Amino acid sequence: MTKDLNLTFHHIGKPVSLETIKQNKDTRYSSLFDMYTLDIKNDLSLPVQLHAFGPSSSLDKIIQKEAHVAFKVTNIKEAIKDSKIIMPLYEPFSGYQCAMILVNNQPIELIETNLTEREIWGDGIFKDSILYPSDK
Repeated sequence: MTKDLNLTFHHIGKPVSLETIKQNKDTRYSSLFDMYTLDIKNDLSLPVQLHAFGPSSSLDKIIQKEAHVAFKVTNIKEAIKDSKIIMPLYEPFSGYQCAMILVNNQPIELIETNLTEREIWGDGIFKDSILYPSDK
C-alpha cells in the first residue's frame, strides 16, 4: 500500500558499538530502552543519532542492527495505520510523539511534533522525560 505522508526529513539513526560513544560526555542513557544515544552532525550537517544498546534493550532487533531515517509527519496515527510497527507510538517528552515502522524491510521512524528543531535538539527538552528520566 502506498501512502502520501508529506514526509519531512528529521534525522538519521545509526546503531554503533557502545565503546564508540560511551566515553563521550554528551552521551545520554535511557533506562527505558537500555540504550545510549549521542547526537552529532555528519559532514553535510545532517543530524545523526548514534545508538548503542545494552543486553536488556526491549527494542526490536531490527532497530538495534539497522540504520533508520526519521521523518516528521503531520498525523502520526494515520501514518502508522496498516503498517508493520516495530516500535509502538509513544511520547518520550511533551509535544513529541514517535513510532517506528518497517517499509520495504527498512526501519523508518515517524515523528509528530509541534516543537521547533532548536527545542528538540537543545540541551534540556529531553531531561526528566520518560526516555531519559535521570539525565542531568
